[in-house]
Amino acid sequence: MTENPWFRPPRYYNWYRFGPGELAFLSELRKCTATWTLPVTPSEVLRNEDEAALVAVAHISDPKGRTHLATFGVHMAGPTVRGDLIDGDYAMYYLPEEPTGLALEASGNSQVLAEAAAAWFETVLQKPIVRHEWDHDGQVYAMLYAFADTGQGLVAMYNKSLAPREVTDALLPYNYGANRSWVDVGKLGRFADPTSTEQVWGRPLA
Repeated sequence: MTENPWFRPPRYYNWYRFGPGELAFLSELRKCTATWTLPVTPSEVLRNEDEAALVAVAHISDPKGRTHLATFGVHMAGPTVRGDLIDGDYAMYYLPEEPTGLALEASGNSQVLAEAAAAWFETVLQKPIVRHEWDHDGQVYAMLYAFADTGQGLVAMYNKSLAPREVTDALLPYNYGANRSWVDVGKLGRFADPTSTEQVWGRPLA
């Protein structure tokens, strides 16, 4: 029988000084995931020292392009588990200050928390993700990975040197950062339809 690949205890788990409740949560979480038939993605377990929480995360990448798309994580501390989409790829895997629409929060004993976390992971790891591409003169000038069901953007690329000038100008009011130098590709669909759209992850679209 193949060993369960999900949320394996870290090799030097004693370094994290997991307590009995945390170890019980991890054990129950792995029991819940043992029968998953999801595509296996990288996952890890560690401790967030700042929040004194056991942290379990799973990462999703574009199987073709190997582009990192999203990190989902849960923090288990005491009788509570919280989960969400983690913005960025940080060693400590902080949850966002403002919970997103994907947020999880549950309370209970280790088994209840593990079951809630496993059900949440199983749901979010199947969310359909699509890649939109915009071409001009035969070259891709913009790309956006987004959740297909909500349109929430995950990863984007915009090349001003390849993009039509009129499109770049139209996007300028929606840009952000210093001198509005970061193009908000999420608004691009208002001015130009994608040249191609392909599902790259998740459950099949209806």
